[in-house]
Amino acid sequence: MSSSLAQTVVPIVAYCASSITMTLVNKLVLSSFQFHMVFFMLAVQAFGSVALMVLANRLGLNVKYRPMNMPDARTWFPVACSQAFMLYTGGKALEYLNVPLFTVFKNLTIIAVAYGEKWVFDAAVTSLMLASFGLMVLSSIVGAWNDITFNGWGYFWMSFNCFASAIFVIHMRKVIKQVNFKDFDTVYFNNLLTLPLYVVLSAIQENWSGFFAYYSDNTHSAELHSFIRGMLISGVAAFAISYCSPWCLRTTSSTTYSMIGALNKLPIAIFAMMWFPDPVSAGGVLAVLLGFGAGLVYTHAKNVQKRDVPQGAQVLPPPIAMDRLDQRSQSDNSK
Repeated sequence: MSSSLAQTVVPIVAYCASSITMTLVNKLVLSSFQFHMVFFMLAVQAFGSVALMVLANRLGLNVKYRPMNMPDARTWFPVACSQAFMLYTGGKALEYLNVPLFTVFKNLTIIAVAYGEKWVFDAAVTSLMLASFGLMVLSSIVGAWNDITFNGWGYFWMSFNCFASAIFVIHMRKVIKQVNFKDFDTVYFNNLLTLPLYVVLSAIQENWSGFFAYYSDNTHSAELHSFIRGMLISGVAAFAISYCSPWCLRTTSSTTYSMIGALNKLPIAIFAMMWFPDPVSAGGVLAVLLGFGAGLVYTHAKNVQKRDVPQGAQVLPPPIAMDRLDQRSQSDNSK
């Protein structure tokens, strides 16, 4: 019995730890150093995911994926580009917003996806879902009203990120049935196809000459070492999420998995409040709690809908993860 319990608890803890680590490290890398290099960070994460997936596959760690091929690459490339847009705008939003506020506004993506699904796939929106949407909007209003360090760029990029996330999820759901991707296929293709894109955009758009000039000064060597460590941890965490997500899903139920995703937002916000020096207000805490409650209500509504709708009917996707979008859970719920 203890062995069976461990086989369930360990992947849950691993998924939560990798998710928390990813979000906090992303915030650290994008806001705590002299240079905020989003494209470079995404390139490191993409490379880390692909390299560690290949290594895990060769070590026999149950990481299986379809080899890269031109027909699937051509079909999937627009989806990969939409993911790149989503991750970039999310990184820019996280650069300007504190993590608790970012988690609150990320909930709005669920509303955008829900009505996008309703328009494209004729998916149902239940009254319980509407109640959760009301809580999401309320938490966002409370969060914005109590944002002590208001930054307009953060809200600008967050709006784009909600829009980009909805496009990515809906587009992926349409295309994934054409290519019949499973398990780690979406993770492998997304990262391998976007890696060259991130490298080129980083070389063109980000200030590498200033970067080398700044860190060539020995007085900044400690900051450079911290930056490198943050990037390396970010790359490992990107793979960890890709691995732990299906591991958690295989050892639990889809209901438990989606509930973990909703519950995990609270410790992320709490750790961020403890780790980063951003000011914390009572209104900000209330916004996080409202957003947390909204996620629980939506998860319950989705599970009720899954149970009640006829076989083959369209069901809305699960809540969007706050780190790198959980491609595996999205693809599973798209089938």
